[in-house]
Amino acid sequence: MQLLSRAIALTALALVVFASPATAQGIKFGPTFATFSSDALDFKTRTGIHAGLFLGGGRDKVVGMQTEFNWLRKKAEINGNQISIDYLQLPVLLRVNGGSSSANGFGVYGIVGPAVSFKIGDEVEGFTLDDGFEGADVSLVFGAGIEVTRIIVEGRYEKGFRRINNSFSAPSEIKTHAFTILFGVRFR
Repeated sequence: MQLLSRAIALTALALVVFASPATAQGIKFGPTFATFSSDALDFKTRTGIHAGLFLGGGRDKVVGMQTEFNWLRKKAEINGNQISIDYLQLPVLLRVNGGSSSANGFGVYGIVGPAVSFKIGDEVEGFTLDDGFEGADVSLVFGAGIEVTRIIVEGRYEKGFRRINNSFSAPSEIKTHAFTILFGVRFR
């Protein structure tokens, strides 16, 4: 079942990336530092990855809407065991722009909005857990960035609201939070 959901999510992401290059505004990628928080367990942060494309943003306006199609790999370690969870994330962000409205100028922006992340895979020490983690997470994303002649540098924080552990016997729930540094390019 997990292999099928992973294949469907990756196929959908590939269709978005390759079927609509004229509508895509740009791409972003970078490291993500996820924190798995729990009252009963002590997780260590490990570096994951965030990659995707964005649409909209209203660079030529003061306020705009931006949506993204992202692949996230959130990683952590507990008692020497590596955990990684892959997500297809779909945020809808309010974007406030300042500076030049030209794509070739200097601009600054802030973003805030909800995101839904669909689990497409998970591993604990190389073993897949079919039902170990919930199938979706809901979070609030906020951050800021700069654009200089179509080059983007952005910092963002994501606060997860849902419990992500499913079949663990831990008495407390596990939630994720992540800080991400993104580098990107605006196409148009």
